[in-house]
Amino acid sequence: MTPRLSHFAINTDDVERTQAFYGSVFGWEFHHYGPPDFVQIVDETSRTPFGAIQQRRQLLKDEPTRGFECTFEVDDVAATREQIIAAGGEILMEQSSIPNVGYLIAFQDPGGNPALAMQYDSSAE
Repeated sequence: MTPRLSHFAINTDDVERTQAFYGSVFGWEFHHYGPPDFVQIVDETSRTPFGAIQQRRQLLKDEPTRGFECTFEVDDVAATREQIIAAGGEILMEQSSIPNVGYLIAFQDPGGNPALAMQYDSSAE
């Protein structure tokens, strides 16, 4: 499988205000899921999540994450980690597990942009 953009998150200091903004502008619908200050953006027809609004976090050492945070679906997150390092990227967050979702790493590309790679696995604990 060719990695594809599978999810995005909008980082914000005010989840409720940002949710109200995008709900008003784009008509997006939301579902509270997971940690506090995290809402999924769901497709109004299928109810399938395609993005999220989340409390701003800091993936880069010296600055909070601004803008949209992209997650790419990969077949093997461990192999992708090695490819990132070999290509000159930096690992920002080692592999972590999201129960019933999969395995996630965060990385920085050579241009300084943070991104994530996710190996989806519904049996993840």
